[in-house]
Amino acid sequence: MKTWRQKLAAVLEWSEVDKSIFLMLILVPILGAYIFAILIAQRLPDGARLIHFAPASQLLIIELGLVVGALVIIGISLYLRKLKPQSLWIQHLATQYYSLSLVTCSYYIGTLTFCTGVVLLGAPVFGFILLNRRVVWGATIVSTFALISLTYATAFGWLPYAPAVVPPTDSDTNLMWISIIFFFTAPHFIIIIMFADQILHYWRNREDTIRTLSRTDMLTNLLNRRSIMELLDMEIARTLRHGPPLTIVILDLDHFKRINDTWGHPTGDRVLKEAARVLSSSIRKCDMVGRFGGEEFMIMLPDTTLAGAAKLIERCRALLAETTILADNGDTIRMSGSFGLASNENRLSLSTETMIKLADEALYRAKAEGRNRLELAVY
Repeated sequence: MKTWRQKLAAVLEWSEVDKSIFLMLILVPILGAYIFAILIAQRLPDGARLIHFAPASQLLIIELGLVVGALVIIGISLYLRKLKPQSLWIQHLATQYYSLSLVTCSYYIGTLTFCTGVVLLGAPVFGFILLNRRVVWGATIVSTFALISLTYATAFGWLPYAPAVVPPTDSDTNLMWISIIFFFTAPHFIIIIMFADQILHYWRNREDTIRTLSRTDMLTNLLNRRSIMELLDMEIARTLRHGPPLTIVILDLDHFKRINDTWGHPTGDRVLKEAARVLSSSIRKCDMVGRFGGEEFMIMLPDTTLAGAAKLIERCRALLAETTILADNGDTIRMSGSFGLASNENRLSLSTETMIKLADEALYRAKAEGRNRLELAVY
């Protein structure tokens, strides 16, 4: 069952029409809060010290009309959900409507207030996360132009500044207006902060998942070839700088093709998983193991000489040889592996390709000598 975080973050995967509905569902409660604030102010005994009743009543009617308009857009969007779920024009309409509705409200309470600043900065960021970027750019340009035009119109005296607001003349009124401004700001601030937090949390988790998937073999949960090769390059560079030798091991599961042919690929997958489990549990914490390809694995043993690696790998070989898998038909499948070891202890300048080639040659010798054994590279 999805958590509320997952449900909120899932908005990113919604259709363009559904995102338009979501935007209107955000706008309606905000307008509702503004309507509520005006109604309360009109009924206060000293309400005339806070607002001009005529412009406030005008704003109240406008906001009620904006709510009706938002509901109409929601209705149109619901009609388009199944017919044209990716219709972008409805998102253009909803976004322009959202931004210009807030510009209208900001004019009545002041275009240079803290509330307007929060909306002007936060709404585009919110939009760029959620909506089509061209849609957001269009709405941002139009609403910013409208806001600047209204501000200059009030500066030149063509329009009254903040017509719904009575300028505070004492500390009590000033305190009340500060509280009202914070009240108007709160819905935008809460929505923007919460949404951004949850979306970024979702993105971080998704990036972690993608990073893990890109570095992990999905069948065995070991490092994949790309990851093990990157780590090998880094370890070889480290040994070249600081000196402690590195030993690598390439192993191949014996008779794996016969297992697949006899008992099927699902059983072969179980053999690979069990081999991965045995290898992971047999090595040290500083060692690394990855799936090199098919039934081949690579083990990296940092700061380990060839002789020390041989002792550790012999233990791995013995544990692998003791491991059995029960096939679907009840047959017992015994596992074993052939191991090729190569180290740069006598030549730290050995390249990645050379070490892999040496380990691979040792692996083929182990197979030629009867399998279920390990061989050391000679160079």
